[in-house]
Amino acid sequence: MRKLTFIFFDIIAFSISLILAFQIRFEFNALINFNYDLVSFLLVFVLVKLIVFYSFKLYDISWRYVSLQDLANIGKAILLSNGILFIIIYGFNLNLFVGFPRSILLIDLIFSFVLSSGFKISKRMYLEVMRQSIGISDLKRTLIIGAGSSGEQILRDINRSETRKFYPIGFIDDDPLKQNLYLQGIRVLGTTKNLAEIIKRYQVDSILISVLTADRKFHRKILSLAREAGITDVKVISTINDISDSVKVRMQDVRDIDVSDLIGRQAVAINTKVIGNYLNNKRVMITGAAGSIGSEISRQVVYYEPEEIAIVDINESDLADLELQLKTIPKSTIIKMYLCDISDQNKVNKMFESFRPDVIFHAAAYKHVPVMEKFPEEAVRVNIIGTYNMAAAVKKFNVSNFVLISTDKAVNPTSIMGVSKRIAEQIVTGMASDSTFVAVRFGNVIGSRGSALPIFLTQLKNGGPITVTHPDMKRYFMTIPEAVALVLQAAATGKNGDVFILDMGEPIRIIDLVEDLITLHNLVPNKDIKIEYTGIRDGEKLVEEVLTAEEGVIPTSHEKIFKAKMISLHNQQTIDNMVDEFRSLNGHTSKEDWKVLFKYYVPTYNPSVHKNGQIDEFGDSVFILPQKNKEVDSK
Repeated sequence: MRKLTFIFFDIIAFSISLILAFQIRFEFNALINFNYDLVSFLLVFVLVKLIVFYSFKLYDISWRYVSLQDLANIGKAILLSNGILFIIIYGFNLNLFVGFPRSILLIDLIFSFVLSSGFKISKRMYLEVMRQSIGISDLKRTLIIGAGSSGEQILRDINRSETRKFYPIGFIDDDPLKQNLYLQGIRVLGTTKNLAEIIKRYQVDSILISVLTADRKFHRKILSLAREAGITDVKVISTINDISDSVKVRMQDVRDIDVSDLIGRQAVAINTKVIGNYLNNKRVMITGAAGSIGSEISRQVVYYEPEEIAIVDINESDLADLELQLKTIPKSTIIKMYLCDISDQNKVNKMFESFRPDVIFHAAAYKHVPVMEKFPEEAVRVNIIGTYNMAAAVKKFNVSNFVLISTDKAVNPTSIMGVSKRIAEQIVTGMASDSTFVAVRFGNVIGSRGSALPIFLTQLKNGGPITVTHPDMKRYFMTIPEAVALVLQAAATGKNGDVFILDMGEPIRIIDLVEDLITLHNLVPNKDIKIEYTGIRDGEKLVEEVLTAEEGVIPTSHEKIFKAKMISLHNQQTIDNMVDEFRSLNGHTSKEDWKVLFKYYVPTYNPSVHKNGQIDEFGDSVFILPQKNKEVDSK
């Protein structure tokens, strides 16, 4: 309907344009004193212009969101069409156009552009006038932090929004060259040093941070200044492209600031071209796809437009939900779902035979440290035997690339979960194959299932107390999108046997995270919400080791990705023998016997035992705390 409306009004516009051109050329006596066949002229002019406009796809543009680029294309189309008309009139010597004045073509060109573009921009102008006429009393007077491209984009999207909630009153930017500049009519009012004063002077209700490269220090600074000025509504922009080299910001990316922004790091760049070459038009399989990491891998991979994606898990509900999510992303990639237990070699082989992957991201694993201490046989079944089954299928079906998602807990492991992942790394690095096997280690991701943050939030909503294992407990954190983006970068550049380590930055004290969480909810730690300590649990460390390896690390071409100097102690035969031993003992072995076996294959394994808050790492007492009955995963 929109297309027909555009065509109809262009017919009228082009007709009026030519008639006006004749009238002006002959001083408004054209129809009386000049015997020209205007009807024939109109047919030729209108037909040529409609054909050119259609070829420029000018009838596919959005009436509501006509842009400067659209107006430029209208100008190009009119120039081309009048050029074609010039050739028809003066190049073919047709009797119809004998004596046709050249000036009419120039006058017609101007009127055609004004009338056609004027109609197409009319709806946008009308909506803008209507928006300006609506009272702003119900809108939040919003200060935008950051007058860069993302700030300009978000301002543009705010102005376009039908359900407008924000009334931008100005920008804040620390760049001295941007002071007092205007972006779409909105002035840069000052720097963050003047934030409190500006909030008071302009009666600000809301703050929107549009600096995509902002780190936790910047977020803390803005939040603190806002709180001091009485502003509790602070928002940030979050987009999947935050850490890529191509950023597009929209209103749907705006969200409330949360604890992840206060412990997150400055966004890092990734080479999307290299990753695109690695994934584009490939058949990609993701195991553990229903989990926090696996689902994010699936979402990011689909943007690189592989030919097909196979999402694999044993959680049928979340797997089905993920399939629906991926199918809503406007890409041509085919999504296939496999419900498969990777510890079953026959099922794994059937899945490979059906899908024939080119690239595999193996994220399926048990990750919960205390639970695996209670059920070591499950860590063996999934983390060790499952990984071996996948790696063996990679060799059998000649898969090009296999990426193991590993953990910082595989370094000098003290837990069953950590040592099982270290053995999984040994399987990957020891496989003799034409395929490329790599592993990527990283620490805790913010908000993953079973991790501390969701539990803390639940305890907070219940009025407390929030339970923490120890006041000195520290963990490395990064956001799930950042971790996955770096995994893709490492995978795309890895060589067979590489074990990559992601730079997780500085460790964060868990108690600081909890206090930030309480503060974000406008509450006071240990006044409105109590914090209690429960004591460290079996297998936990006070501080995890990430950017380390027993053999040392070396830098790569990416500043946030390092490579472990792995010394492989295994070949194909020893790996097969090791896995056969684990298979034969699984289900018939005590926890202590498992630990002896783990120690045999991973000499750096040093199991820790915690009793009544006391850490016993082969006799080394660290501290003593009374054991409470509440447990919280502070990984």
